Amino acid sequence: MKLEASVLALTCLAAGGAEAASFNCAHALLPAEQTICGNANLSKLDERTAGIYFVIVGSDAPPATITEVKASQSKFIAQRNACGTDVDCLVDAYTAQMMYLKNEKSNLGL
Repeated sequence: MKLEASVLALTCLAAGGAEAASFNCAHALLPAEQTICGNANLSKLDERTAGIYFVIVGSDAPPATITEVKASQSKFIAQRNACGTDVDCLVDAYTAQMMYLKNEKSNLGL
């Protein structure tokens, strides 16, 4: 199961180019999405955040942990989208979510 999650995460990271890991930039409608797609650093943060998320969700973590991580990711996406075109706000949102996800990943021993 861990291998499958890693392959999924790598597949998402390999998309590169005009796509961020968690969404297709050709379909970016929201100001936050367009800002992420137009900024290489934000796009990398998006790729890393999505990669860690998919590793956790695809792992053998307890169902309660998966549910909690999914809820956190949904809340994060809403916060990210509320940033609009504010790059500092977007960086802060991604940084906070990455810290949370890295902590969860570490707690799971992944």
